[in-house]
Amino acid sequence: MMAADRLIGTGFVVLGMAMIWSMSQLTFPNLGPGDPGPVILPMGLGIVIAVLGAILALRRPAATVASDGPDGNLETATIVPAEPPILRVVHLVNLVAYAALFERLGFSVSTFLFLAVAIFLLGQRSARGAAIAIGWSLLVTFIVGTGLSTLVGVPLPGVIFG
Repeated sequence: MMAADRLIGTGFVVLGMAMIWSMSQLTFPNLGPGDPGPVILPMGLGIVIAVLGAILALRRPAATVASDGPDGNLETATIVPAEPPILRVVHLVNLVAYAALFERLGFSVSTFLFLAVAIFLLGQRSARGAAIAIGWSLLVTFIVGTGLSTLVGVPLPGVIFG
């Protein structure tokens, strides 16, 4: 096991415990009958972060070591080239544009554009990859937008079909 895994896992445990403790110190009145108030989500996330951090810190190393290539030779190993640094900038611009366009274009259009660009850049950059990115972006935007607006009742601006 790598020492970095233990260190990072311990850091997440401390972060999760700090979130749980700070949420337990807040006193908010319930907003209505059966409403847990604004404490429940950060406390739940703190629990998840602490548990996943503990799993990372305490897990055992893998018993088998992966081979270098299909037949164990280093010469046949597939080298995956690193992405160019400009893609990091494009992802950051995509995220900032999503936040900036959310109020102006609404949930559906801005989320679709954000997901289409992100999926295309993270996947296969070809015409087929663009079609897949557009299809998944439409599907995810529709499901999340409809779910948030109809099932949960979140008043999102510009939800199409919701």
